[in-house]
Amino acid sequence: MSQPIHTFVIAAYGESAYLDECVQSLLAQQVRSEVLITTSTPNEHIKNIAQQYQLKLIVNPAGSQGIAADWNFAIASAHTTWVTIAHQDDVYAVAYSAQLISALKNSSLPPLLFFTDYHNLVNGLIRRFSVNAIVKRLLLYPFWFRKCLPGIKEKKSLLQWGNPVCCPSVAFNKELLGDFKFSTNYRCALDWLAWYQLAQQAGAFLYAGKKLVSHRIHAENETSAQIKSGVRRREEQQIFELMWGKRFARMIGKIYALGHRENL
Repeated sequence: MSQPIHTFVIAAYGESAYLDECVQSLLAQQVRSEVLITTSTPNEHIKNIAQQYQLKLIVNPAGSQGIAADWNFAIASAHTTWVTIAHQDDVYAVAYSAQLISALKNSSLPPLLFFTDYHNLVNGLIRRFSVNAIVKRLLLYPFWFRKCLPGIKEKKSLLQWGNPVCCPSVAFNKELLGDFKFSTNYRCALDWLAWYQLAQQAGAFLYAGKKLVSHRIHAENETSAQIKSGVRRREEQQIFELMWGKRFARMIGKIYALGHRENL
C-alpha cells in the first residue's frame, strides 16, 4: 500500500464533546490519510480519544500561546506534503481526501492550497438556508468557471470583498509554504489574513465545489466567542483596511459584519 501524501492534524483543546465524531469522520475516508492529534492543553479527554483510536498525540512543549501558535504547531507536526488542520468540532465527508487527490492529479500547475465548500451544522442539523453562505458563494466568483486560480492578482481578487474560504476545509502544500506562519497578532480573522498572504506567494489555489465539511456552530466554539467580544469585527476591519484603505474599508466592513449574527 502506498504511503499517504496527506495528513489530518486535529488541533485539539479543552474537552470538546464533538472530538470523537470528528475523529471517526477522518478515519472513515475513502482514500486513507494520516490522522494525528496535537494539543497545547493536554487532558484526560484528549488522551483517551487518542488511545481509543490509536492515534499519535503530540503535545506542544511551548504550552498554550493562542490559536495561531496551535495551528502553526499542527502544520509543523505533519510529515506529509499535504496537511489539513482539522477542527475538532467539525465533521468531514468521507470523500474529502479523495477529492483532494483528484484535484491534485487534474491540476496543471503546482498548487499551494486546496479548499472545499461546506455545510453549517447547527444543533446537529444541517442549516439549509443561510444568507452568510449565499454571500460567501457569491464571493467565490473567480471559481465560477474554473477550479484553479494561478496568478497573484486572481488569488487576491478572491479575498478582497470578504473571506469565502472555509478554514477547516483547507489543505496546505508544505513544500510551497516556505516560512509562512499564521499571525499571532490575530485571534479570529487570522485565517483570512493567511489566505491574503499566501495569495501573494507562488502556487495555485484549488477549489472543490462539493460540500465536504460540516462546520459546527454552537455557543461554546471560538468563533461565536470572538463575535460576541467584538474581536472578529475589529480584526476583519483591519484586513479590509489593509486591502482598501480606511475610508472604503469602513463601509465594506459594516455590510460584511451583518452576517455575523448567523454564527451566534
